[in-house]
Amino acid sequence: MKMFRDLILIAMISAGGIGGSQLPQLVQEYEQRLGGARDEVMAAHRKDVEDAGAFGLSLDDFADRYRASDDAAIRSGADNMLHRRERALGLDEALSRLTEAPYMLRPWIAFKHLDQAVGQATWQAYRPTLTIDPRFAVAGVVVAWILHAFLALLWRLLFVRQRHDRRRFDRA
Repeated sequence: MKMFRDLILIAMISAGGIGGSQLPQLVQEYEQRLGGARDEVMAAHRKDVEDAGAFGLSLDDFADRYRASDDAAIRSGADNMLHRRERALGLDEALSRLTEAPYMLRPWIAFKHLDQAVGQATWQAYRPTLTIDPRFAVAGVVVAWILHAFLALLWRLLFVRQRHDRRRFDRA
C-alpha cells in the first residue's frame, strides 16, 4: 500500500509541476484575447459616443431618445449601446488589473476577473507548450503535495481501521 501511495504522490507532484508551469502561458494568452476584446468593444462604444455627440447629446440622453421610440428594434438599440459601454468598462478594468498584478498573482487575478466569453475562447484555443516556468512549477509541486497529504489523511480517516492491539506487559 505504501508503494501505491508513493506512486500516486510522484504522479501528483509531476502533474502539479507540469501543470503549474503552464499557467503563465495560459494567462498571457488570456491577456492578449482580453486586450483584443476590449479594443473591439471600445471602438464600438466610441462610435456610439460619436453618434450621440453628433446630436449634441450624452450617451445616456441618446439612449433615452432611443427608448422613447415606438419601434421595438430602435428601443433595443438603447440597451445595446449601454451594454457596450458597461462591457467596455468591465473589460478595461479587468485588463488593467491583470497587467498591474504581481507576476505570481496574475493567474489568481485573471481567474477573479474572468470574462466568460474571452476565458472560454482562450481555453478552447490553448495548447500546452514545452515552456517551463520554475516559479509556477514549484508552486504546482507544493499544491500537489498538500493535496496529496490531504487526500491521504482523508483516506485514512474514512477507510483504514485503527488497530487497537493491546500489549500485555503482565506476562512473564
